[in-house]
Amino acid sequence: MPALTPAERQSAVREAHGRMSSGLPLLVGGADEAMRAYSAGDGSAMRESAERVRQGLSLFESGLSTHLALAGGEQPQAVALTWFKEEMNLPAPWANMTHGGTGIFGLSAGHIATMIGLSLTAASLLAVQFMRMRRVQSILQRTAQPARPALLSAGPTPSAPASLVAIPPATAAPSATVAEPSLPLDAVVPPRPSPPRRAWAGVLKVAQVVRETPSIKTFRLVEPSGAALPFDYLPGQFMNVEVEPTPGAVLRRAYTIASSPTRQAYAELSIKREAQGQVSQFLHDRVSVGDLLKVGAPYGAFTFTGMDEDSIVLIGGGVGITPLMSVLRYLTDRAWPGEIYFVYSARSTAEFVFRDELAYLQRRHPNLHVLATMTRSEGTDWMGPEGQITKELVQASIPDIAKRRIHVCGPPPMMNAMKEALAALGVPASRIHTEAFGPASLPAGKLAPAPPTPAEAARFGAATPAVLKPVETIVAPAPNTVIFTTSGKSAALPADRTVLEAAESVGVEIPWSCRVGICGTCKVKLRQGSVSMEVEDGLPPEDKAAGLILACQAKSTDGNLQVEA
Repeated sequence: MPALTPAERQSAVREAHGRMSSGLPLLVGGADEAMRAYSAGDGSAMRESAERVRQGLSLFESGLSTHLALAGGEQPQAVALTWFKEEMNLPAPWANMTHGGTGIFGLSAGHIATMIGLSLTAASLLAVQFMRMRRVQSILQRTAQPARPALLSAGPTPSAPASLVAIPPATAAPSATVAEPSLPLDAVVPPRPSPPRRAWAGVLKVAQVVRETPSIKTFRLVEPSGAALPFDYLPGQFMNVEVEPTPGAVLRRAYTIASSPTRQAYAELSIKREAQGQVSQFLHDRVSVGDLLKVGAPYGAFTFTGMDEDSIVLIGGGVGITPLMSVLRYLTDRAWPGEIYFVYSARSTAEFVFRDELAYLQRRHPNLHVLATMTRSEGTDWMGPEGQITKELVQASIPDIAKRRIHVCGPPPMMNAMKEALAALGVPASRIHTEAFGPASLPAGKLAPAPPTPAEAARFGAATPAVLKPVETIVAPAPNTVIFTTSGKSAALPADRTVLEAAESVGVEIPWSCRVGICGTCKVKLRQGSVSMEVEDGLPPEDKAAGLILACQAKSTDGNLQVEA
């Protein structure tokens, strides 16, 4: 091409500028990748980024050579020869090259200004990229260095700065190697416990109702939106259920959550229909799939997660199996490696709840040992032990019983008998944990006297208990007052009235369940005054030390009270 037409020259100029424009991104991108590869110590990536830099530089230089040649009027053969000698690292024959035009090397002032601008642009892009990578490296070093000393089993003294901590070579002593934090293979991490005294209250939907035995139904409760449960709980805790059999007659009852906390989509309540239980009757007779229940959860300290123990003994009777099943389901879901001894007593095989599931779990988990006994088994195919759980049965079935943690739940007579049997076997009282709800769990001396029957009332000269009248009128002293600081209300507080009863008389809402001082649901903060409590089973020592009282048991002993409610 000894001579180029103006159109050809303009096309060549565009091509030259296009090559320079294509080369600059490759240069910048290659430099960016090179910095990242260098920081990561990736040799392969560094080689690839260097190749990108070379490609970008070649494109830029080829476009630059064409631009210079066209601007200076050089012959194409001379341009090609110069490029070849530069690629071969041969000295360029500047003296023999002819230049046209004016100015330096025959370039005009406009061409020189254009080249200076392009060079400054390329240099500024490279400088910005370099500074950006320096900034990224500085941030990574500041965020990564503080955590490094915590991973060293041996390192500098506490006064040494983190930047001076050196990682020893592979030949260093084992005591100075980096120890990655890890849990033991048999570690069991419990579910996240709910904050104390911050139980969730709301509405759950009944997703399924299953009849387990003739007297027990399981109610599966889910979040109405289909999301996970709105609260966390520990295996063995319970929830309060509120129902309204008749308008205005609100009843509450505590029921243990029988499902495992590992199943976060639902919670199950296995409830026995009690002859005198209005709430259980309502649930059995009138609640079906799709209904909404008002609940509050979680409550209770009758829990076990497998931490700090290598074995557990679960002893239950009747519907007292529910908290034990929650623990068992949790441990087997987590494949807990400790020994599990599950002892259960039912009235008959028809009332043997969760029988199939226990058999299935025992087949799946060799560390689970299930022992069941029926108090009545006539006319059935039951081939196991019969009668109550006895000291001899426990001693023969559970080795080293005195060394194990024991949870007992069931009817009060059964639990009292088991406490005596375990004490006789040398089990320390601190290793025995029990759970029961309602007045039946209290010693007889702490129960309120039963109202007289119609026959008893007639015998003492009255037709019915409703018409019994006191023989004489006793004038009581003026009552004290309790002030509820949160709601801004106050109520009279006679000596025989509890704080909970006073709160209900003026419409102050204090959650409650058992009303006998066991569940701890009604704990409130006492701001002023002093109280006496007949039963304090539901009030841990740390809560009592923090000024909490059980509203269902607290009665004023000295003047007026101020309560946070």
